[in-house]
Amino acid sequence: MKKILFILAAVFFTGLVFSQENKILENQIVKQWMDYSKGFEYKDYERIASHFTYPAIFNNSTPIIVKNKKMMIDAYKSVRENVQKDYKYSLIDKWKLINITNEFLILDAHYSRYNSDYKQILSGRGLYFYKKLNGNWFLKEVTTLSQNKL
Repeated sequence: MKKILFILAAVFFTGLVFSQENKILENQIVKQWMDYSKGFEYKDYERIASHFTYPAIFNNSTPIIVKNKKMMIDAYKSVRENVQKDYKYSLIDKWKLINITNEFLILDAHYSRYNSDYKQILSGRGLYFYKKLNGNWFLKEVTTLSQNKL
């Protein structure tokens, strides 16, 4: 009986520790996404590029392989210059973290873009593929699943 109680307690404790570690990782990745989003808001292309490892992939209507930081900065300048009129900022509405391996995960993010009047002008969903390198998480691929102008 003591063995069974010990095993149950060990399983419960292990699950609790794993859950806490997963929540910490989830908070870290969402915080990184928010910093990446702020870079887009402020047209801080160096900041955006620092979130990626290269080569990286933009998987939108026309997928491209971004070979280096300079190419990433140029790509984001083009995207930012053609974003919705009066775009001000973006917020993440909901998300799901999908752990693939200890070195690879996906953030499935639903987000909204707002104008300077704080009105929502777009809702979208993207998959953000992160790769762990030297203990840090970097974006490897961004896939746009949907964007709906409002």
